[in-house]
Amino acid sequence: MTSGTSAKVVRFPLPARRSDPRKTVVLVGNPNVGKSVLFGNLTDRYVTVSNFPGTTVELVEAETVLDGKTYRVIDTPGVNDLAPRNDEARVTRELLAAEATPTVVQVADAKNLRRALLLTLQLAELGAPMVLVLNMYDELEARGGSIDVDRLSEALGVPVVRAVATRALGTQELVEALSAAAVPSYAAGEPARAEDDYERNRELLARIRGLMTETYSIAQPRRASIGVRLGFWAMHPLKGVLFLVAALATVFWFVGLLGAGTLVDLLEVGLFEQRLSPLAIRAVDAVLPFPHSHAIEPVQLAVAIPVTPVHEIPLGEFIREVRSVEYALGEGFEPSAVQSVFRFAHDFLVGPYGAVTMALAYAFAIILPIVTTFFLLFSVLEDSGYLPRLAIMVNRLFRVMGLNGKAVLPMVLGLGCDTMATMTTRILETRKERVVTTLLLALAIPCSAQLGVLLAMMASLSPAGAVAWLAIMLGVLVLVGWLSSRLFGGESGEFVLEIPPMRRPRLSNIAVKTVSRINWYLREVIPLFVIGTAVLFLLDRTGTLERLSRWAEPVVTGWLGLPPEMASAFLVGFMRRDFGAVYILDAVTAPVPLLTPHQIFVAMLTITLFMPCFANFLMIAKEHGQKVAWGMVGFIFPFAFLVGGLVHRLGLLF
Repeated sequence: MTSGTSAKVVRFPLPARRSDPRKTVVLVGNPNVGKSVLFGNLTDRYVTVSNFPGTTVELVEAETVLDGKTYRVIDTPGVNDLAPRNDEARVTRELLAAEATPTVVQVADAKNLRRALLLTLQLAELGAPMVLVLNMYDELEARGGSIDVDRLSEALGVPVVRAVATRALGTQELVEALSAAAVPSYAAGEPARAEDDYERNRELLARIRGLMTETYSIAQPRRASIGVRLGFWAMHPLKGVLFLVAALATVFWFVGLLGAGTLVDLLEVGLFEQRLSPLAIRAVDAVLPFPHSHAIEPVQLAVAIPVTPVHEIPLGEFIREVRSVEYALGEGFEPSAVQSVFRFAHDFLVGPYGAVTMALAYAFAIILPIVTTFFLLFSVLEDSGYLPRLAIMVNRLFRVMGLNGKAVLPMVLGLGCDTMATMTTRILETRKERVVTTLLLALAIPCSAQLGVLLAMMASLSPAGAVAWLAIMLGVLVLVGWLSSRLFGGESGEFVLEIPPMRRPRLSNIAVKTVSRINWYLREVIPLFVIGTAVLFLLDRTGTLERLSRWAEPVVTGWLGLPPEMASAFLVGFMRRDFGAVYILDAVTAPVPLLTPHQIFVAMLTITLFMPCFANFLMIAKEHGQKVAWGMVGFIFPFAFLVGGLVHRLGLLF
């Protein structure tokens, strides 16, 4: 039915009205109605699908062939109405004005027909031919509702199609209806008389009531479904807290114990240390020969299924003798120029700071299983409809910080990637909210790569230590949010949020979302690991790393009370805090641990409060300007060391 050939992101502002030989289809609709899913069905192009509004903040365009005709399909941000009060509505109006002959496909939530028809009548005033798609029709039927589609189509004068986009139902019917798209002929399509947006909408809603009476009916079931009851329980003052505790416990076990424990051991020890790294060392030794000999050491892999941080079900142990990255030069070795080059290249590839033995091992064996388990679990929570309910649960807490519950959505995304989450702060209505949320993301929200490493380190602490770490991080979040919101002043935006029903997560949706995010990780993060390792290699080779570590030792050893070896971890953390966290994890999980539980606690707090990475800095500069970005850098790093040092001294007292 479809064959996509190209896809691109269109940024604003758009040009004036233009002519295009291809037919243009513009998907318009309220937030969280499945436009992006329908876009994917039409074009075979994936766009992030979320159960909360605001994810699609850019226009996504794809060219596709539908029933032998070439179409240009554009997915627009979700809008509640077309009054130009926000960027989403302004962009949608500008887009429709810029296109010569667009066909509007309005995607509606069949369960919320009244709200959808308000947008339909506003679109009718623009005079563009359109098709109305009633998506999520299965959920309407599950609630005992029905819509007389033929009567609605006749009344509006446009084709109306039932659809369940997540199962690709109704997509072919939509393609067939495109040729019959028409300008709405319903009398309500006449412009409203009032000039004020609020009064105009009141007029339109009065007209909609009559149309709803003719076409919409619902028979309330005797007993609410389990999905409806779960949805209300997740927002209950007491039961909602139990949901939150259960979600956090699941994240801790699945990401922190299984992902950062069992899976990391399998890949780091079983794959890289026992197999790939020795193989790479042997291959590089053969290609780049110079007189040296690697140490041979046994590497043990213990495979177990975690139950709690201190209990596990052992599955077996595997010991293998392998070549170590450490080597000794031949006695009396005086390298020639060629051998010096060979040794340099050898160490760059398979040395202690090697591209294979460190960068790829860290990226694929330590970080990849952690982010994969997090993205998988995050996709389940997202597809189930739980995240907007979480926003309601934390709304009062966020009001203390001058924000509202919607700010938790970028923060939850920040647990996946702070850089991506910084971009989604655009869903917040005021500049104050966007800047404060961005600061809190950069300061106190660990990304998935770092979170998994922190959870792995947390297994070395007592339960009281883990609770204390969480309490301090929440305290920092609230305190800094409260202070910064008063520094900026101004009012917070209104807390208006679409609440989707609780759904059984669909395996296909979870798979697509998880694979898409892992693909992003492979493309964006792994090159940064290689670059970071190359920088470390050069700093080590030139002796600069040792000098920097000596300069940092007074702060690391004197103020933070950590071993001098941890200076390198914090130097790396300035580039990527998850990379620095992996350094600390290595010190924690070594055969002879380098850190005491108290030092682990201090190191965890300090590295968590670092700015995530250079990419996050660039995104902050893009969203808020260079002045704001550098101001956050100037605050975050000294603040991280201040908190770490204070906690160290309090720990010594108690």
